Amino acid sequence: MSSRDLKNTRVIVGPSRNGYGLFAARSYAPGQIIMKVIGRVVRFEILWERRGSFAANCLRFGPNTYLDPGDGLGRYLNHSCEPNAGVRKTNGQLFVFADALIRAGTEIVIDYSTTLGDDDIWRMACDCGRPACRKIIRRFGSLPKTLKTRYVDRGLVMKCILETL
Repeated sequence: MSSRDLKNTRVIVGPSRNGYGLFAARSYAPGQIIMKVIGRVVRFEILWERRGSFAANCLRFGPNTYLDPGDGLGRYLNHSCEPNAGVRKTNGQLFVFADALIRAGTEIVIDYSTTLGDDDIWRMACDCGRPACRKIIRRFGSLPKTLKTRYVDRGLVMKCILETL
């Protein structure tokens, strides 16, 4: 990879606590867009049919749709109960943005609960290793009120998630 390519690299896939994750190739300031999540939009029925790791890697996109990142970088976006990033929908596209200062080499993590509406039944055991680990990741409405308020105030929850409450 040339020095020019490294300068334009935004994230790197590498080994993380739970498999592979996305790591910042450079520093990001709070609010700064890290990357666009690309993939195909699928209806909720597809998640019901395919389930498993397919459903676990999809992000809520609209009231009845999800974004399947396929083999793209979004597939490696891991969860943390103490996230440093979030997902935002702008002009019909999903973007990962920094919620805190993220230094080069740091894993970029979101709270999966911010991508799960109250009509989602998906859940996952958590082993993020953070002091505030909730042990089970569920829909946004299951979060404590103070955490929900903090996430909403910081812009970490998409409109389509809030509309399910």
